[in-house]
Amino acid sequence: MSLSAAAPSSLILIREWEQQMSSSGCCGRLEGTFLQRRGERCFAERRRDMEAAGTLYRAVRQRHGSTVELRIVDPRNLLSLIPLLIRDFRRHRVGILDALRTLFGLSVASVVLNGRLINRGHWPETAELLEQLGDT
Repeated sequence: MSLSAAAPSSLILIREWEQQMSSSGCCGRLEGTFLQRRGERCFAERRRDMEAAGTLYRAVRQRHGSTVELRIVDPRNLLSLIPLLIRDFRRHRVGILDALRTLFGLSVASVVLNGRLINRGHWPETAELLEQLGDT
C-alpha cells in the first residue's frame, strides 16, 4: 500500500480572516463596528469570499466528516501554511514541480487538495469540490 493511499485527504481553504484585513500584526487588528460604513461592511467582497468558504467547509464536513483533514488558513499566516503544505507534499508524494506550482500559485480564495493547488482566485462549485474529494 502506498503512503498516499494510507494518508487521509487533506484540504486547505485559503482565505483572509476578517479581523486581520488591515494587514496589521497581532497587536493592531481591526474588527467590529470599525469595519462598517453607514451600517454596511467596508469590505463586502471579502465577506462574500469568507461566506463562500464557509459553505464549502460545511459541505465537506457534512459529506466526509472527520475523514478529510480540513483547514482554513489566512494566506498571510505563513507560520501555519508553509509547514502544512510541506507535510502534504511529503505525505501525498507531490512532485517538485507541482509543489512549486502550489507554493507560487497561492492567492486568496485558493483550494489545495493533498498538496496540489486545484483552484486559485475563486471558490469552486460545491459539487465540483465534493467530486474531487470523492476521487482522492
